[in-house]
Amino acid sequence: MARIKVNLPLVHQLPLQYVLIIPIFISVLAALTLTIHGDVNIPLLYSQCHARSRLPAISHLPVLGAPACFLVSTFMLATASMRGVAQLSVLLAFLGALLTACRVEAARTCNQRSWNIRSPTLSWLTFNLIGGTFVWDLWIIPAFLKRAKDVRVERIKQDAMEFGQASRDLFEDEERIMLERSLTTKAEVCAIPIAVAIGFIAPSILMLTLRDAMSVIVWLLFPLWVAVVHRIIKFAVIELSRDDGPLYLESHPLLVTLVYALPFVASLLSHAFLIWNLFHKDDSRQMTHTALKFMTIDYAFIALTVLYWVFVESGIVPTVVMIAFSVFLGPGAALCLTWLVREKAICAFAISGEKYESDDETDGDDSTVHEDTPLLN
Repeated sequence: MARIKVNLPLVHQLPLQYVLIIPIFISVLAALTLTIHGDVNIPLLYSQCHARSRLPAISHLPVLGAPACFLVSTFMLATASMRGVAQLSVLLAFLGALLTACRVEAARTCNQRSWNIRSPTLSWLTFNLIGGTFVWDLWIIPAFLKRAKDVRVERIKQDAMEFGQASRDLFEDEERIMLERSLTTKAEVCAIPIAVAIGFIAPSILMLTLRDAMSVIVWLLFPLWVAVVHRIIKFAVIELSRDDGPLYLESHPLLVTLVYALPFVASLLSHAFLIWNLFHKDDSRQMTHTALKFMTIDYAFIALTVLYWVFVESGIVPTVVMIAFSVFLGPGAALCLTWLVREKAICAFAISGEKYESDDETDGDDSTVHEDTPLLN
């Protein structure tokens, strides 16, 4: 029986179906939690929308009227008090950091063969409008974990074809991994933060300040705005730039700061605002508490699934970073830092992990044929 090795990420030690058991379990747990801790006001709110007595301009739409009214009403109720604005701002800051991280992953060369990762707009729209945490548990994160395994298999096959049993220089390995995990074009360094700022941060600020139906509707469609702005900025930068080749983002501290600065600062400010607000009287009404509890449970399970994703793909250190810094900096800022530590851990394994695994295997039975061992006729 194979031993679990502490120096290898779990995603590369266990079959994919075993790795995906936990996200499925989390989705079931989320459904149970939302059901058990749900408030009677939630179905009452939906019944008002279904009866066309709430937000008539939206609820009278055919087929989608009642669900759209319920979704918009939930966010309007969540922002109906300063305490609600403070709590929701923390959740939105985390979502902005997660959006930035996913946009960075979508731009990496190694992820271009996965449509779900390369083009995240549809999955993010589904998450924001319909599925919530269940989209992360059953769609987005499984796609990333599957791609992580596929990338390793592709690398092993490439090694077998190009190098055989010959040893390679460590510098060559590092250079190859950096190229593999590079952004497809330098334009992404400008396109990602501008798209997040205009497509997500700006609608979030509008929703938290105006707190009306129109601002909520604009925010709910943020994946579309992010995609449109990203495409426009990327096209413009490529057209204006003389050098639009690949770029390994994490080797340029200034560019890393440029990409992650906005969600990091937004998380710090929202976290500080929430702490300040906790020392003041709660001005929320019952329906605001109900909406916030519903949304907090949903986002908490998203964060739990992302934490599991980080753990199985990059190990314990990035996981601890995410948990620890969430307390002091807010979950959004913690996720930004975690993503940098995660990338370092993934690269470290990609460069030297195969050697460690090979050394561990040769300590046992040399005649063992493994799943990824090429068979020569």
